[in-house]
Amino acid sequence: MALEQPPGIVDRRKIHEAHTRVKDILGALVIRDGALTLVTAKNGDVPIEENHGFGLYYRDCRFLSGYTLRCNGRTPTDILSSDEKGYASFTVMTNARYKDENGRQVEKETLSIRRDRIIPGILDEKISITNYNEFEAAVELSLAFDSDFDDIFTVRGMTHPTNGRVLPPAYEKGQLTLRYLGEDGHRRNTRIIFDPLPSAVRDGEAVFNLHIKPREQEAIRLRIQVEDMPPDTPSAVDDRQLQRRIKGIRASYADTMECCSNIQTDNGIFNKIFLRSLSDLRMLYMGQPVDIFYSAGVPWYDALFGRDSIISAMQVMPYNPEVARSTLRVLAGYQGRKADDWRDERPGKILHELRVGEQANLNNIPDTPYYGSVDSTPLFLILLAEYIDWTGDMRLFNDLSGNVDAALKWIYEYGDLDGSGLLSYTQRSSKGLYNQSWKDSWDSMSHADGSLAVHPIAAAEVQGYAYMARRRIANLLDRAGRHEDADRLRQDAVNLRWKFNNDFWMEDRKYFAEALDKNGQCDVISSNPAQALWSEIIEPEKARLVVGRIFQKDMFSGWGIRTLSSNEKRYNPLGYHNGTIWPHDNSLICMGLNRYGFKEELAVLFTCMYEAAGFYPIYRLPELFGGFQRGEYDVPIKYPVACSPQAWSAGSIPYMLSASLGFIPDALNTRLTLYKPKLPPWLRTVKIGKIIVGDAYTELEFKREGESTLVNVVGKRGNLEVNIVY
Repeated sequence: MALEQPPGIVDRRKIHEAHTRVKDILGALVIRDGALTLVTAKNGDVPIEENHGFGLYYRDCRFLSGYTLRCNGRTPTDILSSDEKGYASFTVMTNARYKDENGRQVEKETLSIRRDRIIPGILDEKISITNYNEFEAAVELSLAFDSDFDDIFTVRGMTHPTNGRVLPPAYEKGQLTLRYLGEDGHRRNTRIIFDPLPSAVRDGEAVFNLHIKPREQEAIRLRIQVEDMPPDTPSAVDDRQLQRRIKGIRASYADTMECCSNIQTDNGIFNKIFLRSLSDLRMLYMGQPVDIFYSAGVPWYDALFGRDSIISAMQVMPYNPEVARSTLRVLAGYQGRKADDWRDERPGKILHELRVGEQANLNNIPDTPYYGSVDSTPLFLILLAEYIDWTGDMRLFNDLSGNVDAALKWIYEYGDLDGSGLLSYTQRSSKGLYNQSWKDSWDSMSHADGSLAVHPIAAAEVQGYAYMARRRIANLLDRAGRHEDADRLRQDAVNLRWKFNNDFWMEDRKYFAEALDKNGQCDVISSNPAQALWSEIIEPEKARLVVGRIFQKDMFSGWGIRTLSSNEKRYNPLGYHNGTIWPHDNSLICMGLNRYGFKEELAVLFTCMYEAAGFYPIYRLPELFGGFQRGEYDVPIKYPVACSPQAWSAGSIPYMLSASLGFIPDALNTRLTLYKPKLPPWLRTVKIGKIIVGDAYTELEFKREGESTLVNVVGKRGNLEVNIVY
């Protein structure tokens, strides 16, 4: 049969096609602080032509779409070294052969060109050139700047440019200003201050004529400041403010280093991967200094996302619980209050995405915020329960009790679209998402014949979230004395579990359907039911069948579990949600395997993701990678436009470690259970200097002996019971 597209998603398909025309940005240098993000090529340039996503971003606007360095008319391409550490980067290059202004031959590789950058609210750069010739070298250094001031949705190919006006560059008193008058009334400027002053400035290009003596160095310093007026008019940052900001950033990263030093293993590569994971999450802090949450990912999703910010906060809960607390407060502040079809908003619903750029200001997009996410609301409740399990902070539960009730009311009154008792979604906004579970691309939900799912759609894993939210919030309601409400939630959870195991089960395939839609079961084999293991909604006998099925060759690539079986008609190893491998998806599956006691299978997935991380630059797992079979390729095949860093990918390795160690916290009852701890073959020892549960902590050592993992409770402080279940 013809593969017809459901009504309302044609534009989304064109959007996705436009986005996937963007070229490879994996391996880019990324530095970031707060809402300011710089994404460059390895040589530090932002290419002016064929840019494809590089740039300096602030508040969903690209303030630099071009920034290139030339030495004597040529772009240095010999990169000797390049690295970044979240808020800073450096690149070391060398020169090509040239004749200087005096006609003297300067041989290649006799000049060292170094770019040092730091981004504490502004972009501060120092370009140093060292002359290793035996004579004075004349060097012409040119820096070209350009800005389209495009909104991130325009950069991604999802919207047309606005009618804003880019004004000619202006240069006065050592400051080059790129200017833009937005259609939304905002004036946006990129100001570049030079020290020393350039020899000449023309059309956005600054030229420096340097004369560098033998064995000496000359340096040029730039300070690049962005402005968005109104509503936010940043004041000029003086040196004293800059140094305070830098000191604060370094202290914050030092805390990350201390957290990593608190987790010691005998595997040096794993230690580097773990450090990279937590450092990337620190880089993705947003909402500083108080309302911190994790931005979803650079560059496309550098914003508050309900689902992503919640899951990434949950993944690192044992190592950084405070981000969960502030994330909950931020999301509670944006909780839906009215029925608004344009934004897919309903009372009590937790947002999907918040944008603050020109397209949002003009209301050309519904992301102001947009609420088209069926799972962010139950995930909000789960995060709250998880946070209290680790901290015992019932005060937060009391503070957010109104938000909890509103979220539950949304699940019951608005989330059940057809009266079936299942949590489902439909699209109301003309520019909203057709699919509103975590696989939110237009073609992610389908039937075995290749036809796409039709609204309303109830995704498998979402039922698990709803089940888990009811059970865990019921425990907190009991603690608050609301026993009738708690009993009702528990009974509804029991009913939902029965309905899920009955209605989603495909007897002929011995597996759960991806979803239920208007026409029945979406009868494909996918990772959605595997993720449902995380919520424990699956009956034990069926869980065994699910686990066995996902490790068959069509689902398990050797690098992880695919989002869709390679036997299905819509399978594509580079399809965004139709056959690729997502680290966060595999991390949730790992935690589910832990909860059902499938530790051997957990170790296999953990090993896959550990080995995949080792193939990526600086050990950074991207948003996703190709679903090609490992036997066909010796390395994971990259997805060219994947976000990198990406929050829930950065949280995947820490979450898999937690699953392996079997953490089950219960701060309200001063208890920590270690459920069937099992280290993978490449980890012999793990030492945790301090694992905090409530007001107490314990020091733990895990040691693999043959097939067993032994636990030594080295010490405790405070009233904490540590139980080990083998």
